[in-house]
Amino acid sequence: MIDTFEHLYASMGIEMSQARRAYLSDQAARRAFATSFLYEANGEIVGTITLTPPSPHCEAWLDGAWDLRLLAVDPRAQGHGIATALIDFAEEQAMAAGATEICLHARRGIARQALLYVSCGYKADPAGDLDGPPYQEGYRKRLSAQ
Repeated sequence: MIDTFEHLYASMGIEMSQARRAYLSDQAARRAFATSFLYEANGEIVGTITLTPPSPHCEAWLDGAWDLRLLAVDPRAQGHGIATALIDFAEEQAMAAGATEICLHARRGIARQALLYVSCGYKADPAGDLDGPPYQEGYRKRLSAQ
């Protein structure tokens, strides 16, 4: 999936640093505090997302909220609802564990990301904006049983 993240960064005009590459590659360390979900199609992993419960590692700015991060879909598999399916699944898992709210960040200026999150019911929340590099906008969603 590192290639997918590199493609995503390149599409935003960002060169991935070696430190970021190392972070994205270290699933074992992330498992200590978060859960990553994979989407498989035709025997190939084509998508991923990470769900983090409230903890010192959680990037949510609201007390008790969970966070979603590291969403990526292989460019060859984009446009088939995989990102939405990953978000929906992660939300279901969070609700099953008692979560009532999820926060996430989207790179500022990347309209496609913002539109995806809004289409999934997230609302912009300036309280979660990161105003230094990498400049991200905060989004949040109140979870409720369907």
